[in-house]
Amino acid sequence: MSFKSGFVTIIGEPNVGKSTLLNKIMKQKIAIVSSKPQTTRNVFSGIYDDPNSQIIFMDTPGIHKAKTKLGEYMSSAAISTAKTVDLVLFLINAY
Repeated sequence: MSFKSGFVTIIGEPNVGKSTLLNKIMKQKIAIVSSKPQTTRNVFSGIYDDPNSQIIFMDTPGIHKAKTKLGEYMSSAAISTAKTVDLVLFLINAY
């Protein structure tokens, strides 16, 4: 059996649960979770391992219509990760 690896980015609007999902996948708290929007300000990674594979998950800031330069930076950082990964996981609220 061959070893498989890949990169996955988790993107979506602010406060849809991107960091919470990453923490659940990693089975430990590696991402800050808050009810306050835009808590995640930089792209960061968690590495999932099993005997046959390795997946690098990238948690991103929320994508939104920015009102400030910081907001513009955070949205563009999230969107730019989609160009560099093997899979984009687009998370939405399920109302």
